[in-house]
Amino acid sequence: MKKIVLIIGSLFLVLNTLAGLVASSYQPINFLMADLSIILTFAIFYWITVSGLSVALKIGFVCLFIITGIIRLVCMIVMPPEWEDNYFLIVFAAIFFLELGSLAIYWHVNKKARGA
Repeated sequence: MKKIVLIIGSLFLVLNTLAGLVASSYQPINFLMADLSIILTFAIFYWITVSGLSVALKIGFVCLFIITGIIRLVCMIVMPPEWEDNYFLIVFAAIFFLELGSLAIYWHVNKKARGA
């Protein structure tokens, strides 16, 4: 499973990078930020696959993070190149920190449930 996540993530990253280099209408900032989104999404997926989560939690987190990863990716593809007043970038950051927060809450609750 770990190899599949790495292979699929690498393929998406290569595809997006090639599209960014070939398509003249695809701004460099957009494809670089989309690459960042792909890397973050598949880093979380990889972490989920190697963690000791139960199968049900892995499936739930992966389904949730697929949806949020697609939303983050679309935000990075359509965002304007300016950094000021860039609401797509704010949505990207908010979703990413919500993802990290949900994982942190899970680990905190799980740690307390184990009595550690």
